[in-house]
Amino acid sequence: MAEEDSEGRMTLDVTDEAPLIEPEIEEEILLAKDLSRVLIKAMKAFRFYPPGNPNLKTFREELPNKFQFFLDKHHSFILQISETAFSYKDRVLYENADEKNSLAFRLYTDGLRELRFVEGLEEWEIWGLIDIIIQSFSVSRLEDDLVTLMWGKDFVHIGYLATDGPSEEAPVFVPESIEQYRDGLVIQAVDHDLDLDLTENEAVEKRGFDGFLFNPIEEVHPFVSNQRIYSLTSEEAERLRREVESEIAPDFMLNMIDIVFEVLALEKEPEPYQDAANILNNVMDAYLGQGDFKNASDLLKRIYLLIKAEGLTEWQIEIIRKLIVGAGEEQRIEQIGKILDHEEGIRLEDVSSYLMLLQRNAVRPLVKLLGEQKKSKNRRVIYDALSEIGKNAIEMLTPYLDDSRWYLVRNILYILGRIGKKEVFPYLEKAFHHDEFRVRREAVQALGSIGGSEALRLLMTALSDGDVRIRVMAAISLGKLGEEAGLGPLLEVVQSKEFSKKEPAEIKAYFDAIGMIGSNQSVSVLQELLEGKGWAGRGKGDTIRLEAAQTLAAVGTPAAMAVLESGKDSAAEAVQEACRQALKNKYRNPV
Repeated sequence: MAEEDSEGRMTLDVTDEAPLIEPEIEEEILLAKDLSRVLIKAMKAFRFYPPGNPNLKTFREELPNKFQFFLDKHHSFILQISETAFSYKDRVLYENADEKNSLAFRLYTDGLRELRFVEGLEEWEIWGLIDIIIQSFSVSRLEDDLVTLMWGKDFVHIGYLATDGPSEEAPVFVPESIEQYRDGLVIQAVDHDLDLDLTENEAVEKRGFDGFLFNPIEEVHPFVSNQRIYSLTSEEAERLRREVESEIAPDFMLNMIDIVFEVLALEKEPEPYQDAANILNNVMDAYLGQGDFKNASDLLKRIYLLIKAEGLTEWQIEIIRKLIVGAGEEQRIEQIGKILDHEEGIRLEDVSSYLMLLQRNAVRPLVKLLGEQKKSKNRRVIYDALSEIGKNAIEMLTPYLDDSRWYLVRNILYILGRIGKKEVFPYLEKAFHHDEFRVRREAVQALGSIGGSEALRLLMTALSDGDVRIRVMAAISLGKLGEEAGLGPLLEVVQSKEFSKKEPAEIKAYFDAIGMIGSNQSVSVLQELLEGKGWAGRGKGDTIRLEAAQTLAAVGTPAAMAVLESGKDSAAEAVQEACRQALKNKYRNPV
């Protein structure tokens, strides 16, 4: 906390955040503790002091020097994150059990499990990381989390390992009124795969959701009065003000909409039916223009319900189709983009609710909007919508993989990975040859999400990429493929004579992937590596031994735990220490 020094200046007390120092510690751990101490103090200082404060100058000079010295000597710094502590090679560097003040707890609850810094780290990346960690304290979790902010920052020499947070069961909500019912109105299974190129006659033949037509809805021209100027008394002006307020009140608008829907339910003549539909279209424009995405999405949900009504004529279905498809026309998407850019206080969950209801014609305008958005929280809403709408519109997304903007290419790959269909494999393979490593890394990550034999083939190719960051992601993605597909290739690599020559971050990635799978089939191989038999006792033997022990703890089966328990009594002191440390961490941080 902030205190005054003897001269009356405000200073920052960081003693409670200082890493724990243990006696007789090896040089590498000592350097790691020193680096983490400065890193944590810098995070607190930059959060506390304004940008121009002279107290920050020391950190701006000291922290990059600490990173450079460590990485020049050890090539990578992998900061492990638990609920209460930061660790390096399973040695605690910092610990704080106070959830309100613990930096580790904050990062852990946002899904981070590791921060990985590699040689070549640049200053802009250091300050960029500190900036988004500080930013995460002030943004809504519904809008942005730390993992999303990290992903959007496009670091070159900073990586991370993240996991989804725990899900919570929500109580069933029973509405007490029609207003609460409207608030919770949800349309299930919206079909986004619409054939927008059918002729009118073909559309008439195809009832339901698969024949929507994309035609502009006729504008209803507002009444234009003559331009005479009236002079009002103060009483008349006040009465007019009250009348206007009553007409724009939410209850009035909802009642008016209810009346229009009643007209649509009862009207049997085309012209007045179209007039009523035009009113809804104009109301939609008004809601979107005001940034009222909640009411806009509620209105669109009710329009979807219209088309499910019994006894609709073909011309009625066509009019309703135009309303639904028109909700995602390019002009409206552009309007949404302007609101996201300039309006404050927009509820992004309401924006997402609206975008999720759009049809295939919205894909291209949404991709255009995605390429223009600078705020990561806005991009995330668009990712979600395109991942849903684009499930059966992959051919509308893939042309953007040739875009000159690497970040847009990466975003499209992320969306294709979330869609998870095997038709995207040729495009992912093409991305392997992209000049930007962040594009290649996204393609590798998408393969882990999709799975299958073709994904396995491509990931095996990625294991030989010239960039260690791609190889690390390929190993982790193999772990996502599971026991049947991914475990064999991983075990084959860790048993090879070349494995000990790999960089520390890459070695750890292989063990992380094996631990992620959690199969008994890996226990015998891990035991051999733990005991340092054959080639495993040479080179980076101690590192591999420690990682093998931690991976056995992560596997966690009775057979794996038996190896660790037995290893505590091994004649080899290094094996004893590795097993004890792994068991200690296992019981301190149970899964």
